[in-house]
Amino acid sequence: MTINIHQIKHFIGHFILAKRNGHGIHSPFAYQLCEEVFYNHNQFYDFKSLNSIRNGLLANQTKLSIEDFGAGSKTFKTNTRTIKDIASKGISSRKQSELLYKLLNFLKCKNVIELGTALGLNTLYLALANKKAQVISIEGSSELYNFAQQLSKKNNTGNIHFTNNVFDKALPETLTSLNELDFLYVDGNHTYEATLNYFHQALKKKHNNSVFIFDDIYWSKGMTKAWQEIKKHPSVRLSIDSFYFGMVFFKEELKEKVDLKLFLHY
Repeated sequence: MTINIHQIKHFIGHFILAKRNGHGIHSPFAYQLCEEVFYNHNQFYDFKSLNSIRNGLLANQTKLSIEDFGAGSKTFKTNTRTIKDIASKGISSRKQSELLYKLLNFLKCKNVIELGTALGLNTLYLALANKKAQVISIEGSSELYNFAQQLSKKNNTGNIHFTNNVFDKALPETLTSLNELDFLYVDGNHTYEATLNYFHQALKKKHNNSVFIFDDIYWSKGMTKAWQEIKKHPSVRLSIDSFYFGMVFFKEELKEKVDLKLFLHY
């Protein structure tokens, strides 16, 4: 990810203010997340095979023509990109993907929506974290959608449903098909309006144990503004800012609203 002035300013503040571990966190649930997810350095069995898949993508010179329906890319100047470049610059890092895996695994989420499939590697992490989960991944670009489908088939992942459509059309239809939503991961269309729109739509299907995750919350001033509004929403009882990810939880038993900044090594 290309760093800009907005991100540098906020990263400096984050570096100074963010906690490095669970010490001093009074919420038992937030402390448990720190101990068992964020600062848990255990290597899950799936990580070895997933890292091998990542390495294969990092060596893949195949070119794709990407249709971009969101805010555009600050990294790529053209819509023609190699798999190798997308894997190195346009998707989550290994540690970021592993964090998503550990969080989904810990919470035992079953109904999962991913907005922004890209190459489908993060989708594999989400699907393998709980093999009983239903992972619905939505991607607007047809070439990325096709590549991700083939990657899933190659790795015998049977609990992923891919949808090729723009988020504004696919998300309402997908939410209608679910009784409730356990896990939402938003990694696409990094605009203020779109991010808030997806948040408010998904709220209709959230429950006490849901988690919503927003990628690149300091990507732009608009994304940061959207994140500030999301974490202030009255239904949000716990927000965790890890700089790259913003995570919100809705546990009603948290009587006092908690906003945390955590420094995680990505």
